[in-house]
Amino acid sequence: MINPRVFFDIDIDGNRIGRIVFELFADQVPKTAENFRALCTGEKGLGKVSNMPLHYKGSIFHRIIKGFMCQGGDFTRRNGTGGESIYGATFSDESFARKHDTHGLLSMANRGPNTQSSQFFITTRPTPHLDGKHVVFGKVVSGYNIVEMMENEPVDDNDRPLHNVMIANCGELVLKLPPGTIIKGGKIKKVDDKSDDSEDSDSDSRSSSSDKRKKRARSDESGSDSEEERKKRKKKHRKHSKKEDKKRKKKKESKRRDSSVEYKERKDSSVGHDKKEERRHQTSPDRRQPTERRSRPRLNYYDPNVEVKGRGRFKYRPLK
Repeated sequence: MINPRVFFDIDIDGNRIGRIVFELFADQVPKTAENFRALCTGEKGLGKVSNMPLHYKGSIFHRIIKGFMCQGGDFTRRNGTGGESIYGATFSDESFARKHDTHGLLSMANRGPNTQSSQFFITTRPTPHLDGKHVVFGKVVSGYNIVEMMENEPVDDNDRPLHNVMIANCGELVLKLPPGTIIKGGKIKKVDDKSDDSEDSDSDSRSSSSDKRKKRARSDESGSDSEEERKKRKKKHRKHSKKEDKKRKKKKESKRRDSSVEYKERKDSSVGHDKKEERRHQTSPDRRQPTERRSRPRLNYYDPNVEVKGRGRFKYRPLK
C-alpha cells in the first residue's frame, strides 16, 4: 500500500514562506490519516456540529513552543478550543504503535483519551513523554526548513505567535511513478523495457503461429469440399453465360428487323414525294415566265375635255 501525501502552503502575515509536504501513515492508522487527508482537501463540505467548512485552508497555527512543537488545526475558533473531525465532533484514539522518537512527526492533539478532532501538532524534537497519549499518524517528507522558520516566530506569554502564521492553501498530492516502474504487491518495482519488449514479441509470434496453424487446418479440412464447390460454380457460370448469349442474339436480330422495316418505309415515302412533285410541276405553269401587260393611255392634263376637281395633282377623267 502506498501512503497518501498532502501539503501545506504557509504564509506569515500574508507573505508566502514555502510548502510543507507530509506522508500519512494510512497503512497503520487509516482512520486518523483519512481524517487529516479529507481536512486538507475540504471534500467533506460543512461540519455537522459547527456548520463550518471541514477544511484546514485559512486556519492558523495558534500555539508554537520553540524546541517542542507547532500546533494548529482549529478552523472553528482559531484559539485551540475548537475543531471538528469528519466523523463528528470527536473520534476515538486509533493506535499508539508509533512513537514520538524524532522531529518532524505529525501527531493528534486532544483534551484527553478518545477526544481527537481536527487539531494536530508537528514535533521539532523527540518527545517520548507523549507516547501512549497522542496518536502519531504522519511525518514531514519535504519542507522541514519551513517548520523551523515557524518555530522561530516570536510569541506572547500564552505561546501564541505575534504574527499570523496561516495555512494559505492545502491539498493532496498525486503520486506519479517514474518511468520503468510499476506497483506490485503494494511496492514500487523497476521493470526492464527490453524484457517487456521481448515478452511482447514472443507472445505476438506465438499468437501468429497459432493463427497460421488454425488456418492451415481449416484449409485442409475444406479442401475436398472446395473442389466440388468450384465445379458447381463453373457449371452455373456456363449456363448463365449461354442464356446471356441467347438474349444478346435475340436483341440483335430484333434491332436488325426494325431497322430494315424503317428503311423500307422511308424509301416508299421518298418515292411518293418525288411523284407528287413531278405532277405538280406538270400541272402548274411556271410562275417565273413573263406575262403580257396591258398598256394604258397616258393622260393629258392640258386637254380641255378633262375636268379637274379641287386642288392638287388629282385629276378625274370624264365619264364616257
